[in-house]
Amino acid sequence: MDNVVQLSSATHAMRARDLLRKRGIRSEVRRVSGKKGRGVCSYSLKIYNRFDEAIEILRGNNIRIVGRDGAQ
Repeated sequence: MDNVVQLSSATHAMRARDLLRKRGIRSEVRRVSGKKGRGVCSYSLKIYNRFDEAIEILRGNNIRIVGRDGAQ
């Protein structure tokens, strides 16, 4: 699986990336459009390591995850 989370805006995606970077978790912001993005442009964050920990960090910092494709 890809270890990707969808976020509601570019601002949230960049904030999430920066939060994870400070904790040594590598991630990359990606723009999603069309069918995968529910018909509108949205942003996703591909997380390269420590996925479950990254999800907890994002939740703990009030980063709203609107979709998820990754480790369970």
